[in-house]
Amino acid sequence: MTNQQTSFAAGIDFDSILRIISKEVYDTPFAFIRENVQNAVDAVRIRAHREGVSLADSRYRIDVIAESRTITVQDNGIGMSSDHLQRLFWTIGASGKRTAEALAAGCVGTFGIGGFANFGVCESLEVISQSRDGDPGILTRLSQEEIRSAGSTIPQVTMEPSCLAAPGGTVVIGRLRETADLQALQEYLVDFVRFVPVAVYFNNENISQKRFDDIEMRENYTDISGETQEWRDGDLVITGRLFEDRGHALLANIVGLHISGESANARGLLRFENGVINVFKHGFQLCATHVGATVGVSGRLDCDRFVPTAGRDSLGPETSSLLGNIVATLEKVAIEKILESPERIAQHTRIFQFIIRNGLIEQLGNVMMRLADGSESTLSDIRAKVERGGIGVFYGVARNQALNQIMQARGHLVALLSSDRYRQNAERQFLEQYCSAKPFDGMIDCAEHYQDLNRFERVFLSELESNISRSYEIAEFQLVPGKLTEDIPVFLRERSRGQPLEIFVDVRHPEITKLEVLGYTNILYSLISAFCHEYLGPSLKKWSPRFFGDGALNLELLSKRRSELWLLVKDDISEIRKGTQRQVLTRSDVGIVRVGSDSGGSVPAAEQPRARILHIIDESGATDVTGYYIRVPDRAFGAYGDLLQACEEKGVVWAGNKVTYVASDGVSAAFQYEIRLDELVAADVNGTRRVEGAVPLDQPLQEIFQGIYFPIPSSLEKFLVPSGDQEIRLELHCDWLDLRTANYWLAK
Repeated sequence: MTNQQTSFAAGIDFDSILRIISKEVYDTPFAFIRENVQNAVDAVRIRAHREGVSLADSRYRIDVIAESRTITVQDNGIGMSSDHLQRLFWTIGASGKRTAEALAAGCVGTFGIGGFANFGVCESLEVISQSRDGDPGILTRLSQEEIRSAGSTIPQVTMEPSCLAAPGGTVVIGRLRETADLQALQEYLVDFVRFVPVAVYFNNENISQKRFDDIEMRENYTDISGETQEWRDGDLVITGRLFEDRGHALLANIVGLHISGESANARGLLRFENGVINVFKHGFQLCATHVGATVGVSGRLDCDRFVPTAGRDSLGPETSSLLGNIVATLEKVAIEKILESPERIAQHTRIFQFIIRNGLIEQLGNVMMRLADGSESTLSDIRAKVERGGIGVFYGVARNQALNQIMQARGHLVALLSSDRYRQNAERQFLEQYCSAKPFDGMIDCAEHYQDLNRFERVFLSELESNISRSYEIAEFQLVPGKLTEDIPVFLRERSRGQPLEIFVDVRHPEITKLEVLGYTNILYSLISAFCHEYLGPSLKKWSPRFFGDGALNLELLSKRRSELWLLVKDDISEIRKGTQRQVLTRSDVGIVRVGSDSGGSVPAAEQPRARILHIIDESGATDVTGYYIRVPDRAFGAYGDLLQACEEKGVVWAGNKVTYVASDGVSAAFQYEIRLDELVAADVNGTRRVEGAVPLDQPLQEIFQGIYFPIPSSLEKFLVPSGDQEIRLELHCDWLDLRTANYWLAK
């Protein structure tokens, strides 16, 4: 063997590298058409910027011609020379949109994935382009077969003269491997380009140039701002106006934004109701997303500071944080307006969680209270009567209405608390702090201690104790079985710090005894877990080291404790995709659990112990858990599955080919379980076919078979639950997002 130094060329499996890139970006015809239309829009933007003409001018046009196996995207933008085609379009990682001119023109794309990513869906690709600098037109061509034939070498792109793009512009022709659904393609593309100012035609139908800030049915709205307002929160200043519809729902019309003293182009319409926020940049939609908010926020928002991930279906962490801050700022403004009117308060009952968390109890004067004699009064009126003297104020609930009325007949005023726990808590705090009110029927105590507990009662208490210890890490507490003075199943008696908590449990309450029919099965233990978090969660959070004082999950602390299970992603958002798991679902992956049947409550564990999809059938009618459920990946469950049950707000969002489950603590932390499909999710919403939407989850999560299952809404069952010989291909991804720190956590 010689000691002489030698070298050899490093190898590359180009076909494999290409599959990895295309899988993350252009894995469906929807992504192909979206990204190439975005490139066309950016090319026209630069041309309009150079010529100093509006994008809406009739000289600019983009045409999308879609056939079953061929999609053509043609623009009359700046075009590309042969050198630009080679260095930018056909080079992975290169981009011509990072220049000062591209930024000034308002280009959306910056990532530089290149033309190769189109081969995620294309069998062959032709790109014809001609720049407006007098260069001759060029046709470039490459096929999947030529890529495979190149083996470990870089494939050769065919190049020849062509005048098909004259006098300037670009034509991209993709020949697909599979037949495309043309109607679904058009519906999908409309969502992304409907507010783009340049004319975009799909098979000769204009699908763009809609006005972004138009308020639909403006005649139903009243301007309650008086004039354009500036809403401030730290270094964030939002300019806009507030409108109110006839149902007292509020709408923010955003016209400007300043961040740390710098102006950012922003416009939008945000309605304070639960739903999806469609995020845009210069009129082009980046994605549809859900932002956790107390009163709920939906609508659309366009800002030149927004940046998508390389896959374009989600936002980068800084953009997610900015969007969350904008929503949080506007939510404060909306709540201030809501509190000015009893009618608005009645429409937005979710504000009370925000009021309690932010110490705004004194501002509840316009809240309308029912009194024991059947009349109504605002809290401010009750306070005024107390300040004038001569009356005592008590508060109670309607089930003891006869006794309440006797108290009122004796000269006292008895206010009947709301049934909603957050509103009830807020009402009680106001009455106690500003009206010196005392509880009348709210004095909860143990009227009778139970001694001879049966097996079911002992099992229930044991499992409840295990859930409290595991989920909230409270060291000292005592469960006391007994009948309570109020008709409730459980009550936590708070003690001073350092003393053990007393938790009274009426194990003979109908809310608990109805579960006995389930037998000692996995579904029983899952429902006991849901019972724990539903009834005790809000009270236990104050005593748990897992939560901050405002009820937010302490993700920083938990990630340090579980460093071997958590991965914190701070800088490169593309790293998140490394956590993706690809799966194929068939009917054999659906496990059936029968509740209350003669079989004892579930299928034998050996048949389907870890089913990907659960079908729970409640033959007893004792519970409300019937339906399909989808399992969270085991890696995510092992890392932070025990946190999910503590999240009080849960919902599911779909947009394009993506379904995202969101579970939030209602303050800053949100768990996202993203499911990407090979088809467009066009679900039925109130009789209308929609490719985007959001619904809250009313059924509890099921912790069963050593995993967590999210309920599948009936409108999404046909996309997530296979039938017959059907195969459903899924790409799964789970992460935690903390809006306070703009950080993501993944399961290792």
